[in-house]
Amino acid sequence: MDIDWRARASEVWTVPNLISLSRLPLVAGIVLTVDSPVRYALFALVVLSDGVDGWVARRLDQTTELGALLDPALDKLTALVLVVALFPATGLDLAYLALFFARDAFVVALVPLVPFLAFETDKVKARLPGKVVTNLQFLAMVAMLVPAVGATEALLWALGVASAVAVADYVVFVAREQTDRAWVHDWRGIAVAAAAVALAFAAVVRLLLAEQLADVLAAL
Repeated sequence: MDIDWRARASEVWTVPNLISLSRLPLVAGIVLTVDSPVRYALFALVVLSDGVDGWVARRLDQTTELGALLDPALDKLTALVLVVALFPATGLDLAYLALFFARDAFVVALVPLVPFLAFETDKVKARLPGKVVTNLQFLAMVAMLVPAVGATEALLWALGVASAVAVADYVVFVAREQTDRAWVHDWRGIAVAAAAVALAFAAVVRLLLAEQLADVLAAL
């Protein structure tokens, strides 16, 4: 199928896409004012633009394929840049970032396998565990913005657990799309995926965050 790249380029200049792209200078502003109260206002504008662009697209009937790709891509870029900029102020070990990006790292790792699995990516829809991870990531960024170290640490541990659940959910979903074997479609498939992901999560924590987890448990 031929793609009209000129038409795709013209989609950039729609109002909702321009609102989405406004996040780039706002995020840059947060990085430059990371030690100033101005960062709070800029962060609020980032959140506002993220919530408004979809509504404007529907209101003005300007939904586009580019916009559908642009919004989630900017969400990931925003999270990456802000976490890199804000996390150092918490004083937490860098290994905690493995908990923040666990779900996203898993999704990225799957991308090279898509051609081999002959998996139709358009079948992938937003799933509840993934939404929980996204919301916890947002709350963790807010805690880093303050910065509230205790809240950040607690949210990152919650993120790790939620990411493990989301990864298990994705594994089951993909497995069910790839095979009709009965065990994949009942509780046994869920149990196998959950056990495998739990073991992987425990291994990562043991390798990277054993001391931090011990401190958290000792404080309880």
